[in-house]
Amino acid sequence: MDDHNILMLVSTLLGALGVKEIWAIVQKRMDIGAKKDEREDNLYVEQIKNLTEKIEQLETKIQKLIEENTQLLVKVARMEEKLITNAKRRVQTRRKKDERD
Repeated sequence: MDDHNILMLVSTLLGALGVKEIWAIVQKRMDIGAKKDEREDNLYVEQIKNLTEKIEQLETKIQKLIEENTQLLVKVARMEEKLITNAKRRVQTRRKKDERD
C-alpha cells in the first residue's frame, strides 16, 4: 500500500468510528498486551519460587548426607581400630601358645 491508501484508510476509520471509539480500541489492545506481559511475569516468578524451593530442599538433603557420611566414617574408623586391636591380641595369644609348646 502506498501512503495515500493508508491515509485514506485512517481518515475513513476516524470518520466512521470517531476518535473516542478508536482510542478505546487502541487502549483495549494496550491493556490486553499489558495483561499478557503481567501473566508471563507471574508465571516466571512462580517458576523461580518453585526452583528456589527445590534448591533449598536439595541443600538440606546434601547437608544430611554429609552428616551421615561423617558418622559412617567415624564408625568405620572405630571398626578398624577394633579389628587391629583384636588382631594384636590374637598374635600375642599365638606367640604365647607357641612358646609354651
